[in-house]
Order: sequence, then structure tokens, then C-alpha cells
Amino acid sequence: MSDIIQSYGKGLDTYLSKEQIREQAPLVFAETPTNPDVSNKYLFVNTETIIDDLDKLGWKPVSVGQRKARGKSTIFSKHMVSFQNPDIKIAGKNGETEAFPRIILTNSHDGMQAFKFSVGIYRLVCSNGLVVADEEFSDFKIKHKGYTFGELRGVVNQAVEDLPNRVEVMNQMQSTILSPEQKSKLALDAMLIRAGIKPGSEKASEFNYDEETIIDILDPKRKEDEGDDLWKVFNVIQEKITQGDFHAALTGAKVRKVRKIKSFEKELEVNKKLFKLATALV
Repeated sequence: MSDIIQSYGKGLDTYLSKEQIREQAPLVFAETPTNPDVSNKYLFVNTETIIDDLDKLGWKPVSVGQRKARGKSTIFSKHMVSFQNPDIKIAGKNGETEAFPRIILTNSHDGMQAFKFSVGIYRLVCSNGLVVADEEFSDFKIKHKGYTFGELRGVVNQAVEDLPNRVEVMNQMQSTILSPEQKSKLALDAMLIRAGIKPGSEKASEFNYDEETIIDILDPKRKEDEGDDLWKVFNVIQEKITQGDFHAALTGAKVRKVRKIKSFEKELEVNKKLFKLATALV
């Protein structure tokens, strides 16, 4: 299963129009629930309403994705919209803008799930998005049967108020220097996570990627990511694991090219697990 997912521009001043969103994820504009068996307590609120309400709060859509329907059914067709506020930025040590926080909305009109919001970070240096929610930075949900603009504003305010804590974690990662052994283990565990295997599990012990694979994962694509601090190493690994375009092989096995994760749901899941894995080293 692969998703339709599209981004425009580099996250600075280019945002998606509704026409562009409709082209990539038409379910955003569904006018009725996709599941005819929804509860009578279910209040249908389409994602377009959330887009309009987030725009009132200064958050504009920058990327969108939609799961392809299984067969002829659209019940399982979850979709995602990522938002960015041009006035809320994360500055680097030199005072220049280093990243933008993002609010990532996932929703489905099947009457079975709430609106779910995650908070992410968009790094300008690599045009790469990180999803940083974990146990400490939890996701936020709004149930369809109780949606109000006031509740949405409360969720957004809560996420924005929590941003200094997220930046502090980034700072702690920047001051944490990794040994070669720690870097190699982080890269190996990241590959296991992409494969759906829990690091440290019995199944994980059966997977041992060769040294060239680990070296390739840890090799930064740009000068700005060179270094041994946890933040830089994590970003190098995260980009490789989610975007692919490198070669990997289990010890003694055939080399294969690792490709970009195409499912936005898997990318969100992998991002969160990678972040949790990395911050455990702080």
C-alpha cells in the first residue's frame, strides 16, 4: 500500500491552496461520513473545517497525504494535513531561523477515530520533517461528537506553549556527544524500527546489518549535518531511514536499495519511534 503525498515549496512562504489539496487528498472535502454505519452520536466535521479554523489561528497547510482506498471502499481512507505558522520559528545558536514547528492532523471520516494532532519540526537545512511526539510530548485528540473552534484553539495553544520544552530537548541532544559505538547502534536500531522490529527483542538478534550499511546510514548528505552530537546524528539517520536512497544488506545477504517510505502513516510511526530511541540517549 502506498499513499498519495505531496508537498509544495520549502516551507517558508509557499502554502497549499484548497485546489492543490483537493487534487492530492479529495477525502479532506468529504461531505458525509464514509462509513454508513456510524453512530447517531457522531458529529460529522470534515477536515476542510479544521483547515479553515486553523487558518484563523495562523496555521496554513504545507503538505497533504491520503491513504489509497482498499478495493472500492473508502472507509479506511485516512488522510493527513500538515500545517505551519510563518510567525512561529525555531532559531539556531546563531539567531537565524533553523526550523519551523508543524501541526500534523490525521483524520478519517469513518466514525471510528478522533481528529489526531501531532507536533513536528521542519528543518530548513534539509527540507525534512520530524515528528517529535512521544510519551513526554503526547499527541492531542478531538472527538468528532464534541468539536468546537474553542476546543481546537485550546489544542493549538497547548501545543505552542509546549514548544520551549521541545526546543530544550533539541538543545540537550546538541550537547550530547556520541561515541562511534553509540552511533552504530543507533543506526542499526533505526533500521530495525523501519522493518517493524523492536530493538532489543529476540527477533532483533536475528538481524545484523553489515558494516557498510551502517557507514552509509551515518554518512551525512550535507556539511551542516557533520558532527558527533546526538541532534546531528539523529537527523542524518532519520533522513536516511525515512527518505531512503541508500544501500543495505544483512551480513552475508544480497545488497538492496532502500527506498523512501511512501505511506504517511508508516512515516509518522517510524518518526515517533526514532525520536523516542534517540532521546533515550540524552
